[in-house]
Amino acid sequence: MNDDSLLRQRHRPPVERSAASISYNAKDFQLEVLDRLEEMRSFAEALDQSWDKKLQAVKEQRLLKFDSRTLIALGALALSIGAYVTEDARNSARQDTEIETTKARVMRLEQIATTNTEARIRTEVQLGELRDGQNEIKALIQAHDTASRKVNGRK
Repeated sequence: MNDDSLLRQRHRPPVERSAASISYNAKDFQLEVLDRLEEMRSFAEALDQSWDKKLQAVKEQRLLKFDSRTLIALGALALSIGAYVTEDARNSARQDTEIETTKARVMRLEQIATTNTEARIRTEVQLGELRDGQNEIKALIQAHDTASRKVNGRK
Protein backbone atom coordinates (compact mmCIF):
# COMPACT_ATOMS: atom_id res chain seq x y z
CA MET A 1 0.00 0.00 0.00
CA ASN A 2 1.28 3.42 -0.69
CA ASP A 3 0.92 6.39 1.59
CA ASP A 4 -1.75 8.20 -0.47
CA SER A 5 -4.20 5.30 -0.42
CA LEU A 6 -3.74 4.94 3.33
CA LEU A 7 -4.43 8.60 3.87
CA ARG A 8 -7.57 8.43 1.71
CA GLN A 9 -8.84 5.45 3.68
CA ARG A 10 -8.21 7.25 6.91
CA HIS A 11 -10.06 10.39 5.88
CA ARG A 12 -13.02 8.86 4.08
CA PRO A 13 -16.28 10.62 4.67
CA PRO A 14 -18.44 8.92 7.24
CA VAL A 15 -21.45 7.10 5.91
CA GLU A 16 -24.55 8.98 6.77
CA ARG A 17 -26.75 7.02 9.09
CA SER A 18 -30.20 7.91 9.85
CA ALA A 19 -30.64 8.49 13.50
CA ALA A 20 -34.09 6.96 13.47
CA SER A 21 -33.21 3.61 11.88
CA ILE A 22 -29.88 2.76 13.62
CA SER A 23 -28.99 3.69 17.13
CA TYR A 24 -25.36 4.38 17.94
CA ASN A 25 -24.27 2.49 21.02
CA ALA A 26 -21.00 1.73 22.89
CA LYS A 27 -20.35 -1.39 20.84
CA ASP A 28 -20.56 0.62 17.61
CA PHE A 29 -18.13 3.15 19.12
CA GLN A 30 -15.73 0.38 20.10
CA LEU A 31 -15.92 -1.11 16.60
CA GLU A 32 -15.28 2.27 15.03
CA VAL A 33 -12.29 2.84 17.32
CA LEU A 34 -11.00 -0.65 16.53
CA ASP A 35 -11.40 0.04 12.77
CA ARG A 36 -9.47 3.24 13.14
CA LEU A 37 -6.81 1.49 15.22
CA GLU A 38 -6.50 -1.18 12.52
CA GLU A 39 -6.14 1.53 9.90
CA MET A 40 -3.45 3.23 11.97
CA ARG A 41 -1.66 -0.09 12.53
CA SER A 42 -1.68 -0.89 8.81
CA PHE A 43 -0.58 2.66 8.04
CA ALA A 44 2.28 2.34 10.56
CA GLU A 45 3.29 -1.03 9.09
CA ALA A 46 3.28 0.45 5.59
CA LEU A 47 5.43 3.35 6.77
CA ASP A 48 7.75 0.93 8.53
CA GLN A 49 8.11 -1.19 5.40
CA SER A 50 8.67 1.89 3.26
CA TRP A 51 11.24 3.17 5.73
CA ASP A 52 13.02 -0.22 5.77
CA LYS A 53 13.13 -0.27 1.96
CA LYS A 54 14.57 3.22 1.84
CA LEU A 55 17.16 2.38 4.49
CA GLN A 56 18.11 -0.79 2.62
CA ALA A 57 18.49 1.21 -0.61
CA VAL A 58 20.72 3.72 1.17
CA LYS A 59 22.83 0.93 2.67
CA GLU A 60 23.21 -0.74 -0.71
CA GLN A 61 24.31 2.53 -2.24
CA ARG A 62 26.89 3.06 0.48
CA LEU A 63 28.43 -0.36 0.17
CA LEU A 64 31.01 -0.55 -2.56
CA LYS A 65 31.11 -3.89 -4.16
CA PHE A 66 34.46 -4.64 -5.70
CA ASP A 67 34.85 -7.35 -8.25
CA SER A 68 38.12 -8.34 -9.90
CA ARG A 69 37.61 -5.96 -12.83
CA THR A 70 37.07 -3.04 -10.50
CA LEU A 71 40.17 -3.91 -8.49
CA ILE A 72 42.23 -4.24 -11.69
CA ALA A 73 40.92 -0.88 -12.91
CA LEU A 74 41.79 0.73 -9.56
CA GLY A 75 45.26 -0.82 -9.70
CA ALA A 76 45.79 0.45 -13.24
CA LEU A 77 44.62 3.89 -12.17
CA ALA A 78 47.01 3.87 -9.21
CA LEU A 79 49.89 2.80 -11.47
CA SER A 80 49.03 5.54 -13.96
CA ILE A 81 48.98 8.16 -11.24
CA GLY A 82 52.26 6.82 -9.86
CA ALA A 83 53.85 6.93 -13.30
CA TYR A 84 52.60 10.47 -13.81
CA VAL A 85 54.02 11.59 -10.46
CA THR A 86 57.34 9.86 -11.17
CA GLU A 87 57.58 11.40 -14.64
CA ASP A 88 56.73 14.81 -13.24
CA ALA A 89 59.44 14.41 -10.60
CA ARG A 90 61.96 13.42 -13.29
CA ASN A 91 61.00 16.41 -15.41
CA SER A 92 61.28 18.72 -12.42
CA ALA A 93 64.70 17.30 -11.52
CA ARG A 94 65.87 17.64 -15.13
CA GLN A 95 64.61 21.21 -15.30
CA ASP A 96 66.31 22.03 -11.99
CA THR A 97 69.58 20.57 -13.30
CA GLU A 98 69.30 22.56 -16.52
CA ILE A 99 68.58 25.74 -14.57
CA GLU A 100 71.61 25.20 -12.33
CA THR A 101 73.81 24.44 -15.37
CA THR A 102 72.58 27.60 -17.09
CA LYS A 103 73.25 29.64 -13.94
CA ALA A 104 76.80 28.27 -13.79
CA ARG A 105 77.35 29.09 -17.48
CA VAL A 106 76.02 32.62 -17.04
CA MET A 107 78.29 33.16 -14.02
CA ARG A 108 81.28 31.86 -16.00
CA LEU A 109 80.40 34.13 -18.94
CA GLU A 110 80.08 37.08 -16.57
CA GLN A 111 83.53 36.28 -15.13
CA ILE A 112 84.96 36.04 -18.64
CA ALA A 113 83.29 39.34 -19.59
CA THR A 114 84.70 41.00 -16.46
CA THR A 115 88.17 39.60 -17.18
CA ASN A 116 87.96 40.70 -20.82
CA THR A 117 86.80 44.17 -19.80
CA GLU A 118 89.68 44.50 -17.34
CA ALA A 119 92.14 43.24 -19.95
CA ARG A 120 90.73 45.63 -22.58
CA ILE A 121 91.06 48.57 -20.19
CA ARG A 122 94.65 47.55 -19.34
CA THR A 123 95.43 47.21 -23.05
CA GLU A 124 93.96 50.65 -23.79
CA VAL A 125 96.01 52.15 -20.95
CA GLN A 126 99.15 50.44 -22.27
CA LEU A 127 98.39 51.58 -25.83
CA GLY A 128 97.94 55.12 -24.52
CA GLU A 129 101.30 54.87 -22.75
CA LEU A 130 102.91 53.50 -25.93
CA ARG A 131 101.50 56.43 -27.97
CA ASP A 132 102.80 58.83 -25.39
CA GLY A 133 106.18 57.08 -25.52
CA GLN A 134 106.16 57.18 -29.35
CA ASN A 135 105.31 60.86 -29.29
CA GLU A 136 108.17 61.49 -26.88
CA ILE A 137 110.53 59.47 -29.11
CA LYS A 138 109.30 61.37 -32.18
CA ALA A 139 109.82 64.65 -30.37
CA LEU A 140 113.34 63.57 -29.35
CA ILE A 141 114.14 62.43 -32.91
CA GLN A 142 112.82 65.67 -34.35
CA ALA A 143 114.79 67.64 -31.81
CA HIS A 144 117.86 65.59 -32.66
CA ASP A 145 117.27 66.05 -36.41
CA THR A 146 116.77 69.77 -36.00
CA ALA A 147 119.90 70.03 -33.89
CA SER A 148 121.92 68.02 -36.39
CA ARG A 149 120.73 70.19 -39.29
CA LYS A 150 121.77 73.27 -37.46
CA VAL A 151 125.16 71.78 -36.76
CA ASN A 152 125.52 70.54 -40.35
CA GLY A 153 124.29 73.82 -41.74
CA ARG A 154 126.88 75.88 -39.86
CA LYS A 155 129.69 73.86 -41.00
